Amino acid sequence: MTTARRGMIRRAQEGVLSRAVSFHSLLLSLHFWWLFSLIFTLCSVIMVAGVFFWTQAEQNSLREDRELVLERITNRRENVLFNAFISFEQQLLIAAETDDIRKFRTEENSAAFHLSVIVNQLPNIFQARILSKDGMEVIRVDRIGNRAAYIPANKLQNKSDRYYFKRARKLMANEIYISPLDLNVENGTIELPWRPTVRLVTQISDKNGDTEGYLIFNIDAADMLTEFGHFAPRNLDTALLNEDGYWLAGKETSELWGFMTGSGRSLATDDPALWELLKKQKSEGVFEYDGQLLTVRRLPLAGIVAGGGLTSRRVEDKNLIILGSTRVESRLFSPETRDFIFIGIWFLLSGALSWILAYHVIKREQSREIQQRVDVQLQEVQRMASLGRIVAGVAHELRTPIGNALTTVSALSEDVDDLTAAFKSSEIKRSTLDQHLADLKDGCKIVQSNIERAIALIGHFKRTATDQSTQKRRQFDLRNVLNSLLETVRPEFRKASIVVRKDCPAGLQMESYPSAIDQIILNLLQNAKIHAFAGRKSGTISVRAFKLSEKTICIEVADDGVGIPEEFRERIFEPFWSTRWNSGGSGLGLSVVANVVNRVLMGEITVNSVLDEGTTFRIVVPITASQASIATDVQYNAD
Repeated sequence: MTTARRGMIRRAQEGVLSRAVSFHSLLLSLHFWWLFSLIFTLCSVIMVAGVFFWTQAEQNSLREDRELVLERITNRRENVLFNAFISFEQQLLIAAETDDIRKFRTEENSAAFHLSVIVNQLPNIFQARILSKDGMEVIRVDRIGNRAAYIPANKLQNKSDRYYFKRARKLMANEIYISPLDLNVENGTIELPWRPTVRLVTQISDKNGDTEGYLIFNIDAADMLTEFGHFAPRNLDTALLNEDGYWLAGKETSELWGFMTGSGRSLATDDPALWELLKKQKSEGVFEYDGQLLTVRRLPLAGIVAGGGLTSRRVEDKNLIILGSTRVESRLFSPETRDFIFIGIWFLLSGALSWILAYHVIKREQSREIQQRVDVQLQEVQRMASLGRIVAGVAHELRTPIGNALTTVSALSEDVDDLTAAFKSSEIKRSTLDQHLADLKDGCKIVQSNIERAIALIGHFKRTATDQSTQKRRQFDLRNVLNSLLETVRPEFRKASIVVRKDCPAGLQMESYPSAIDQIILNLLQNAKIHAFAGRKSGTISVRAFKLSEKTICIEVADDGVGIPEEFRERIFEPFWSTRWNSGGSGLGLSVVANVVNRVLMGEITVNSVLDEGTTFRIVVPITASQASIATDVQYNAD
């Protein structure tokens, strides 16, 4: 490659690169921000969808967790009550069977001592007493502070009007009565502070089975009821109700014991719909009501007595109801701190990713545009370089016929001068005249032949130069295009002892770019001339064209040269790659060929080479240029 041609290519590249968008202009580009917004929106949609499905999964997991905890905590509350009642029931029955208690009338001190021991050992029993058959307290031991205290006779009370005594009078032998859970009443007044109390009553019988009195344990249920209320770690509530729906535990003080305090507050009055639902809820399990998860446990007192192992009982069936509830907030509308952190990080990453992707997309588009412009300008440079070589070859070839014609014309002029001189001297002979006329005729034929040869060369050059300098899509016969090109370059190759052969049938009509085909064939011929016959004195190049299918034509340019080494075959179409930079190779010829075949003619090019046997370039192009090639007209005309 000459210094001039390298300079042309460098100037072409610099001219295109100077049009590249700067970084600052890129940031101001509407296209860049449009891409950024599109990618960011896509990332946001993915995030919203992901958050939605994630929160739904967490919602289901949270619900399952709350259900398990709700049932576990409710079961625990049920077990605490059940075990407590069973324990006190057994203590009551055992005490009623002892001799000290049975002989309370004759051995009052022993009975009082026995009750004191029970009160001291069982802190939840705050009062143990024996009532006579008419309801009068006979013996009473109270817990005062941390010790049992015997109540003197003058402070004993008549309990004949109390409901639990009335129920106790109906008991048979070996039966037990458990009173409803209520507040302890002393002397007709609710004891303050409130003491939630349940009373266990059984008969005291003599040896004959006759009723002597009634043994009563007053159980302080405060410790049992402290289990109920709000369970903060799981946002869970448990409450205890009686069978009439009154709150006994797990609510605010103002809502509790409404049937005794006169407030009348109960679940039945606060939420009648829920109360009706609870009464209909027969089976255990978790159900949903008003955005809450609820579970219900019923603790029948008759069942508790049955659990005590009594074989005969007649107990009023008063149920205790354990209600567990929790509210499962929507994870989608109840975000936590970690959710905001996650969303913030996602937006930051999405913004960074969107910026990077948009930047690279724009840069790729710019690079593609730059590459296309460089390719176009390099093709133009190569085309003009090829045209220059053709001009040089044609000029050289024109010297011979023009020189021959000029020499012949000079000789004819001398013959004319000799003939004129002889004619003026009247010494001309007929034989001399005939000889001069014959020379003039032969000279004219020589001049005519050389001029016709020059005209033919100029005609071929004109057609080739016209195709090389225009990028118009038109109809043409491929054979005529190849004839014009090969006739123009054949003299140049003949000087290098290279024979150029052509095999192309007539009638191969195409609607495409003849200039592109000229450029492809010329570059392949020049490439073969430079590389194919290195170290050889002669060679042959064959240009063959034929119809491959109804829509495609194949052009083959083959030589019988040295071939292409295998390690070079994958790089021969790379721009500016050549093995002969210092021997006429430009590194652009085959790159231009590949670009023109792929982007202008919308075809494909392949190469097959065998060392020391030759190389064949095979080009397959459509007979009619596709719409993509038609669009090339606009680009080339604009350039």
